[in-house]
Amino acid sequence: MVRFLPRFSFLLLIFSARVAPASVSIGDTAPPLTIKTWVRGDPVDLSKDASKRVHMVEFWATWCPPCKASIPLLTQYQKKHGKELNIVSVTDPDTDRNTPTMIKQFVKDQGPKMEYTVGMDDRGATTEAYMGSEEIGIPQAYVVDKSGKVAWIGSPLDPSLDQVLNDVIAGKFDVAKAKASIGLEQQLEKKFAALDRAYQMGQMDTVWKGLIEITQLDPTNAMAMELMAGIYVSEPERREPIRKWVQDHIAKNGENSNAMGVLGLTLCRIDDFTLRMPDLALQAGKAAYDASKGQDHRAIQVYARAQYEIGALDKAIKLQEEAISVAAAENKDDAKKILEFYETCKKLQAQP
Repeated sequence: MVRFLPRFSFLLLIFSARVAPASVSIGDTAPPLTIKTWVRGDPVDLSKDASKRVHMVEFWATWCPPCKASIPLLTQYQKKHGKELNIVSVTDPDTDRNTPTMIKQFVKDQGPKMEYTVGMDDRGATTEAYMGSEEIGIPQAYVVDKSGKVAWIGSPLDPSLDQVLNDVIAGKFDVAKAKASIGLEQQLEKKFAALDRAYQMGQMDTVWKGLIEITQLDPTNAMAMELMAGIYVSEPERREPIRKWVQDHIAKNGENSNAMGVLGLTLCRIDDFTLRMPDLALQAGKAAYDASKGQDHRAIQVYARAQYEIGALDKAIKLQEEAISVAAAENKDDAKKILEFYETCKKLQAQP
């Protein structure tokens, strides 16, 4: 039987790690769903249904806090993609914390908050087929493309999942490239696990240095950057060290549009406004924009966001319009909503 470990430590963000040991790997044919009871939605047969739409098979439990946190996101993804995506949430009942009665009542209580298919595993058959017998954190999700192959594995709380779904549905996701990156992801997983232990022991300098090492291995690692920002907020005396790291990161990775985009957005999202560094956010946003050569709507949006943060609404609006002009069809609506927000701020700014 698989032992589930809730990802709910290390500043409440470590659960976003994307890869864990599993029976299924990226590029493998997705195992069948052996479900004893369909609690919500129609039964799903991947052998027949995979070619009709993209599927996401997600594993959860009623007692798992991160699983509960992922429910609104999963519902959001299901609503966003409609019939192009079928989210199937699977839970393995037990006799203690996740009984069939508890599961049914939990799903009933969620009501419209949980608008996707939910099934109870049949004696752990589906769970074992996907995740093996290792200790794996949940929630854990498997995106299955229309060929029936697993295209992506990770936490549904991973910020990158939104774009993954867009790309898989559009048929633009590079499974071979994703498979090749598994080695790096597993290496990062081990490093994050080691930093989690250091954090629990209060060794914050070790954690800080370890996060910097992770960004050197993976300059686009959003989780490492978010954790650094979180430590900085709790320890403002790290202002100079984080400024130095940001400057070094821009100097070394300025031509990497994704790395600069993640960095710029992280800096714009620092919780404490008194600790934000708008000058560096602008530098990162500009670097993302330049590196993308104006062709990546996400990079342009980060630069627009950085302009918004300093009150340069005219520039933010112009950039957001540019982002919309190059965005793929599935991203235009979200980009337009951001533009509407900036335009509303501009109107309010003009009021006496």
